Amino acid sequence: MRQPRALAVPGRPGLYHVCSRVVDRRVVFYERERRKFMALIKGGAAFAGVDVVSWCLMGNHFHLLVRVPPVDSDVLSDQEVFSRMEHIYTEPRMRHFRGVWERIGSEEARRDYLAPFRARMGSLSDFVKTLKQRFTQWFNRLNNREGTLWEGRFFSVMLSHNEKESGEGLGLLARFVAGYIDLNPVRAKLVRDAGESDWSSYGAAIRGDAEGLAGLRILWGSRATDGLEDEGILAMHGGMLARARYHDGASEGDATTVRDGGKFIGKQMDNEGETQGESLCGDERRRSLSAKDVERRLLSLMGQRCEPLTKGRALGRNWVLGLSG
Repeated sequence: MRQPRALAVPGRPGLYHVCSRVVDRRVVFYERERRKFMALIKGGAAFAGVDVVSWCLMGNHFHLLVRVPPVDSDVLSDQEVFSRMEHIYTEPRMRHFRGVWERIGSEEARRDYLAPFRARMGSLSDFVKTLKQRFTQWFNRLNNREGTLWEGRFFSVMLSHNEKESGEGLGLLARFVAGYIDLNPVRAKLVRDAGESDWSSYGAAIRGDAEGLAGLRILWGSRATDGLEDEGILAMHGGMLARARYHDGASEGDATTVRDGGKFIGKQMDNEGETQGESLCGDERRRSLSAKDVERRLLSLMGQRCEPLTKGRALGRNWVLGLSG
């Protein structure tokens, strides 16, 4: 039976790892397609009011780490709703919407007219669905094709995190997932270093991209750099990625990364990945782990092909010590 997708908890932000793959694993993301997809992500996030913390576009799939704030769209004014709509609709469509709205007599009826648009704001499901639909429409027109482009529904898992007003960022688990996303091009041997990627959030941030840097600030928090500016955040995130790629200190039985003659080799996890994740989330095992043990195990997994672990929903079960503190 299909497991239900995790839902955001009302009253506090929800943090999600999202992934979707092209049908038949066909490679469709080249430079032009990636530029279009990134523009759609940016516009869709502005409409939905979500924060895209981390992303990576591969040849046949994408990864996103998305934070959905607990903002009530009902408090938005009609003009604020129209302003958000401009990010995903063309000028002719917006003129039509505004024209209909202006011809409505009562204020209550005007709000009712915009209610369906308000209902879509703050929704992860609508954000990803709209993103995939709009890209499919554009891609099909460009290539004179019809039909679906994606391999079913998108995969998502809600992550435990410890975002606090103290500015500590999203926590260790969120950083692990962001690092896993940023290391996709390295695992695929497309680049030697995550900062060399043209189509990941860390690579974009290295080149001064505003959205990439904003995502890292959210991820690490305002206090994480001890007074340093963006260079400090980049250094910390890059250091974490480097430790994950070459980490070889995991205990026996853990997925490990090793070096062979200076070349990075990742031990690929097999179908036992979900079982391994389950064992890590046991209460007795979890209590025995120190904070350093937790960080070491996450670093050892970050450089691996750990889809079995994430798709087994183990990451959504707060399976390591202190992640919800």
